[in-house]
Amino acid sequence: MPLTDDQQPIERLSLADMAMRRLRDDIVHGRLLPDEVLTEIALAGRLGVGRGTVRTALFALEADELVVRAPYSNWRVASLNDQVIWEIYTLREAMEGLAARILADRGETRPKELLAAAFAKLAPAEASSIDDRVAADLGFHRAIVEATGHRHLIKRYAALSTKMEWLYRWSEMHWPARFPLEADHRALFEGVMRGTPDEAERAVRAHIDPSLAADLEGYRSLVSVDDLGSEAAKRTRDPA
Repeated sequence: MPLTDDQQPIERLSLADMAMRRLRDDIVHGRLLPDEVLTEIALAGRLGVGRGTVRTALFALEADELVVRAPYSNWRVASLNDQVIWEIYTLREAMEGLAARILADRGETRPKELLAAAFAKLAPAEASSIDDRVAADLGFHRAIVEATGHRHLIKRYAALSTKMEWLYRWSEMHWPARFPLEADHRALFEGVMRGTPDEAERAVRAHIDPSLAADLEGYRSLVSVDDLGSEAAKRTRDPA
């Protein structure tokens, strides 16, 4: 029998683990911006921990590709640009495409029941908070991978998941263009549940490609607006 929430073991976290989770949350939720410079001293004061603890947390986030090291003991939040967006989506498409093929090829009942349960969470999240939308949307995609039981695939997909959430929240904040959750995922759901391996993989591509195009368009529009603002500010400072 599964354990209830109050019966689950207490998770033991070190200060470095807690600092890492706090900083990761700040990055994913946009409180620390892409390319923002981070100093160990400032972060130590912000988090109320020592510089060694902060450094350990930053090394963990570097492994997740959310921060990068800069000279003179500084760090910065990773960049988020059209190349990064393309890389996240294409890697995600490859992993989910493989997972969809595996599920369609096996035709087993239990994994598809898990996928159906994740799909059922999309409609209730439609008009809910951004947190609920993110959890339901990414949870459905994660279910496709986890239902395979493919441990190496699951591990590598999990390593990408934080960057997927980072991009999802960033796009919602700056160029919201999300599609209706249940309707947008139905063809993918049907393709994996009832299609051949080839059909299931095509359903993944047909679902992900429009999101990639929308996010690239949103990013480029944002950059264009920023460039126009910078040019206008320059003309104000230096009138002809």
